[in-house]
This record gives sequence, structure tokens and C-alpha cells, in this order.
Amino acid sequence: MKKYFFYILVLSTLLSCSSKKWVLTDYKTSKISIDSSLNSIADKNMTAFIAPIKQSLDKEMNQVIGQSAEEMTVGKPESLLSNWNADVYREAATDFLKSPVDIGIVNLGGLRTSLPKGNITVRNIFEQMPFENELVLLWLKGSDVKELMDIFALEGGQGISGIRFEIKDKKAVNISVNGQLLDENKTYIIATSDYLAGGNDRMIPLTKAVKRMDTGLKLRNILMEKVIRENRKGNKIQSELDGRIKTIQ
Repeated sequence: MKKYFFYILVLSTLLSCSSKKWVLTDYKTSKISIDSSLNSIADKNMTAFIAPIKQSLDKEMNQVIGQSAEEMTVGKPESLLSNWNADVYREAATDFLKSPVDIGIVNLGGLRTSLPKGNITVRNIFEQMPFENELVLLWLKGSDVKELMDIFALEGGQGISGIRFEIKDKKAVNISVNGQLLDENKTYIIATSDYLAGGNDRMIPLTKAVKRMDTGLKLRNILMEKVIRENRKGNKIQSELDGRIKTIQ
């Protein structure tokens, strides 16, 4: 027993002697700009390897899928781009459900860039919607819809469809859904993204839904299909500022 104890003692001593405590004494940083200036130092073999892949991808991304009647930008309290997106999502949700969907909701922060006037390419849609978010249907009580619109009013506006309201003293007033005053006891069907359905971007009331349906439809694909459908009909995509959100004194 003493022999084993001796071995353990020696091993413990060796381990304690070999352990070191590292302390940071100095550091240096430098800024590397990720832009065309790096082309001069790019690995030629890697560049040659990537070239055919990039060429194939560029061909697909630069494909013209339709036309826009005007440039669509994002802003508050409403904007051409947010109105168009919200309308398209609600339309897609109605087609999926085969029944009218009351409200469409998008967050302005999720619209990453504007859509140009004229040619619309696959790249334009990817740049506007670079995320893998999907369309979700929520059944929400009118009282929770009212709470959500108050949040939108406090923020100065968000992307909505099928619902209208006015902002007064940072509160949502005169709220109507498809021409009817909001009924806080009624349940409304909402089309939105899975991201927002999780209560992100301060949209906590959406987590109170009494029912949720995941469609599995990518928002980006929904937008592209809308542009393609309109193009096949000989139409340009278009939007309008129709006063769905107004600020009053």
C-alpha cells in the first residue's frame, strides 16, 4: 500500500510541475478590408477552381424573371416595398389555405435592400430576402392584434397587409381589418415569417397565437414566383402607398 501511495505522490508532483498558467502580455490587431484589393493576393489555383462555379452561379443569379413598374424602397410609416411584400405573403397564404387570410405582416428590418425599377433578377430577390425564412400562418385573438399594432405604432410603422390603422400619441387607433373595425374578441388569421412568429423583432404578441400552421414555403421563393407569374401575364410588379398606416395629430 505504501508503494502505491508513493507512486501516486510522485505522479501528482510531476503533473503539478508541468502545468503552466498562461497570461496574455500583449496583442496586436490589424484591419483587413474584404474587397477587390485582395484580388492581387488571391490564390491562383483556388481562383481557377472557383471560376466555373462562379460563372454558373452568376448566370443563374443574373437571370431576369420579371419587371418592376418603379423602384420599391423601404421606409416608415408605410413603403412600397413593405406593402408589396406583405401583400404577396398574404396572397400566398390564402392560396395555401384555400381560404381568405386576414392579415399579412413583415418586419422592415428583414427587407435588406430595395427592388429596382425595370428588370428584376433572381439576384435582386436574394439580396432583398437573403434569409431562409418560411411562411407561417397564425390564428391570433383581436386583443393580441391590437397589442401588436400598438407596438408597430410605437416604432413608427411596419409592413402590413389587410389591416389599417392610424398612429396617434404613439398608439394605434382606428384599427380596421379588411374594412371592418377590429374586433378584440374575434380570431384573425395572420400570414408572417417563422422568424416573427417566434416573437422576434419585438413581436411578442405573435407568440400568443391559439393555432399555428407551418407551410414549408420559403419567403424568397414566394416572392420570385410572384414576379414570374406577373411577367407571364405581361404585367410588371407594382405597389402603392394607400394609407394603410397614417400618422395623425
